[in-house]
Amino acid sequence: MSDLTAMLWKEAVELIGHRRVAIIFAIVVVIMGIFPALIMYHRQTIQAANSLIFFGLIYVLLGIVVVVGQTASDLVLHERVGHTLDYLLTTRLSAPAIFAAKILLSAAIGYLAALLVLLVQLAAVGLIGGMRFHWLFLGLGAGQVAAFGVTAALSLYVSVVGTFVALRVGEQRSAYLLSVVAVGLLLVPFILGWLHMSLTLGWISKAALVLGVIALALAAIGMRVFRRHMLVLYLQD
Repeated sequence: MSDLTAMLWKEAVELIGHRRVAIIFAIVVVIMGIFPALIMYHRQTIQAANSLIFFGLIYVLLGIVVVVGQTASDLVLHERVGHTLDYLLTTRLSAPAIFAAKILLSAAIGYLAALLVLLVQLAAVGLIGGMRFHWLFLGLGAGQVAAFGVTAALSLYVSVVGTFVALRVGEQRSAYLLSVVAVGLLLVPFILGWLHMSLTLGWISKAALVLGVIALALAAIGMRVFRRHMLVLYLQD
């Protein structure tokens, strides 16, 4: 636990001064917060979207993919750019603590982005007006699970995949693209007709639970597979 705490503190301090992550975070929160309200500004669009009560959450989930996909890979690759790789190689911090700290912090950043996008959407809807239905889902159990449960599970899932891929490829763009592909794989069962989406509380709760279990399982595998020498193989110039 002390190793994990030390790594979390190190990553958090380094992340504070990371301008690229901060800029991407801010852009995603603003765009994914305001864009849905602008799309539904016209009455015909509102009527069309009225049947899709979780319309705004689509943008929240997209925001998570962008923010976590970028942050997870940056938390790995900044060890090379920030010249902090020697610190990890010379200290006695355990390999699981190094991996866990990176996935926990990037998942937390993604979850924070999701909550802020929801708040910006609420503010934008209030300013534009005429779209009160858009936020009715937060009064429903299914809406609450989707807004706060599915987002947490997806943040962790993208974080685990993004971190592990970055540790293996050592390159920003490839790590991000592979993270997006991993998210796209979640849609395959629906595209092939193996599963059918339902907006009921039971279905959404099961979906959040299954995604969370998958993310935790991948995290456990990642912590078991990750070894310190991977930092040398893929991050040293």
